[in-house]
Amino acid sequence: MRPIPLHADNSLSTEPGPAPMLQWVPIADLVVDDAYQRDLDRKNWTAIRRIASNFKWSRFSPVFCAPVEGGKFAIIDGQHRVHAAALCAIDQVPCQIVPMDRAEQAEAFAAVNGAVTAITSFNIFRAELAAGNPAAVSLKAAIEAAGCKIATSNGSKGSKPPKTIYFVGGAKDLYGKYGDRLTQALSILVRCDGFDDNQDLWAAGILRPILEALCSAPPFLSHPDIVAAIDSFDVFATISSMDQQRKKRMRDGLPNVSSMEMLRTEFFRHLAAELKAAGSSHHPKTMEAA
Repeated sequence: MRPIPLHADNSLSTEPGPAPMLQWVPIADLVVDDAYQRDLDRKNWTAIRRIASNFKWSRFSPVFCAPVEGGKFAIIDGQHRVHAAALCAIDQVPCQIVPMDRAEQAEAFAAVNGAVTAITSFNIFRAELAAGNPAAVSLKAAIEAAGCKIATSNGSKGSKPPKTIYFVGGAKDLYGKYGDRLTQALSILVRCDGFDDNQDLWAAGILRPILEALCSAPPFLSHPDIVAAIDSFDVFATISSMDQQRKKRMRDGLPNVSSMEMLRTEFFRHLAAELKAAGSSHHPKTMEAA
């Protein structure tokens, strides 16, 4: 067997915080904080029942939790395992207990679960908000300043209202790249035909490339005729035309171009032409769509 080498010359230093305690904890004393923990849907319960049907202590790692008021322990990682143990009529489980406040609990949840595919971007974002993560809080404030919302959980297609952003990762990218221009772009869009009441226009495949085009050209954002220029752009007709273009590219053996990039380019070109025709000095003459 291969040992773990001890590096005497290791120059890394860290402050690990309070040492964890290992002990058995009654399941009745374990709680879930919905501020950062994920909800359990049908897929989660399927996974829980699968764990329960094959339950063995040899496959059970200690539940990571933190002490909270009332003598309870908030689960950071291991919610599925605890539910599975309860289904097996087990009344206590081994736990790794680390003292931490609520904000640090949320940070720990995001750190521990961030690389696990079962954790969604909504789970991570909700945990970041609960922890007071500056980037997450700023993103939420920037979107809300435009009269919009950013979702902290997913919903079915019919239950997603307009003026709500569901592509959390994409929103983070846009805000990180453009900052307050995102607020400006959203403030413009909510004044445009369709964007105030048509949830289809808020789908990631449509809204993200449109926001990218707007944010990438500050002169667009300050142009007095920008709303009229956007209103004259037929999103769905453009998407239909794009589908034909992509099929032709495939027939001609040309490299594929993503639908979002095509929409961004077409939208940018449309705005540039419309605003140029408006005859304003605001027109970004030096900019070209990539």
